[in-house]
Amino acid sequence: MIGWNDIRRIVGVAVLGLALLGTGAALANDTPATLPGAKTVSAEEVKSLLGKAVVLDVRRKASFQDGHLQGAKSITHAHNKDAKSFDLSVFGSDKSAMIVVHGHGTDGWSAVDAVNTAVKAGFTNVLWLRGGFQEWSAKGLPTTN
Repeated sequence: MIGWNDIRRIVGVAVLGLALLGTGAALANDTPATLPGAKTVSAEEVKSLLGKAVVLDVRRKASFQDGHLQGAKSITHAHNKDAKSFDLSVFGSDKSAMIVVHGHGTDGWSAVDAVNTAVKAGFTNVLWLRGGFQEWSAKGLPTTN
């Protein structure tokens, strides 16, 4: 026969299991720390590159219009979500050009798709602001509409 202590143990294990499952799911949504063929950069590094690099913003058009990095180009329209890739025309024709890609934040898988597309296409100077617009804003760096 099952007693109250047994029921408490079973409920405790179930609650712990659900808590751990929830933690794993949250971590699984974050993008990897690095991407092959690209350099992960900070918001401060990107700030020093404004005007020298092509800055590509993969966030939704409305988010871009609310505020973006100076000189950034919105490329959300070029995203093929099913193929997890972008139309190559958004990267330009110079494969050695410095390209900075960013999305909303560390959970921005569209930015991962853009970086991977550029690298696979042979672009050799791809930089990824993994912390995205969230990191940029948190540092109080300038934006424009």
